[in-house]
Amino acid sequence: MRKIYILQILLILWLITVFYMIFPTNAKADNGQEERPMVAFTFDDGPNCVQTARLLDGLKKRNAKATFFVVGEKLDYESGKYSEKTVTQSRALVERMVAEGHTVANHSYSHCWLSKATKEKVTYELRKTNELITQITGQPVKYMRPPGGSSLTTPWVREIASPMITVCWGYYDTRDWECRNVDSMVDMIVNNTFDGDIILLHDNYETSVDTALQAMDILAEKGYRFVTIDELLNRNTGNGWTLDPTRIYCTMKPGDYSRLKKEKIV
Repeated sequence: MRKIYILQILLILWLITVFYMIFPTNAKADNGQEERPMVAFTFDDGPNCVQTARLLDGLKKRNAKATFFVVGEKLDYESGKYSEKTVTQSRALVERMVAEGHTVANHSYSHCWLSKATKEKVTYELRKTNELITQITGQPVKYMRPPGGSSLTTPWVREIASPMITVCWGYYDTRDWECRNVDSMVDMIVNNTFDGDIILLHDNYETSVDTALQAMDILAEKGYRFVTIDELLNRNTGNGWTLDPTRIYCTMKPGDYSRLKKEKIV
């Protein structure tokens, strides 16, 4: 009788194992942490020698990842706009971003409105910035954000930018370059963020850095984790689905395939 009970228990355990092999649980992420809603904090117009450094310190303390859309001329010794010391510090910050697991992306060379520039100018703005970033990081640039989001109505800009993916932001814009009110901006972010959101801030302002870190602390209590654009946008890729350079990505909710493309099977 006892032998029968043992066999029944073993059978039940075997069935449970088979069930989880066929229907794997998402309770745990690959890194062993619980799978939680994700949000991508993104920062434009840097690096800034003071505020970007302070932001990186805060991100490291919180084990948070972010994406930095950098302006190329800030990394260029030959731009003539910034001192050699400033460029050296900015390049060191980009190196630090990559070393600490953040994504560095293209925000044009001179922060010009791409849709109002010539095709030759757009090509130069994007190519030159990519060259500078790759020179510093040793990595290709996968993402770009047009200043002002101006490529929203200009598909030809995305055509020139391809294979880079064009990334804008979610439904709410803090306008942190204008607002400078930390409490107001934190409230806007915390009350409107959702799983898959992309948040736009600028790492040139003390108030923006304060806003980002305070908002992260509150959102972390709500279960959010803070990821790069790369992780967020690729959450639904695989099995033939890829990002589409002809589209604009403002969010990436779980299970959303609306802006992905299906690879052709050759």
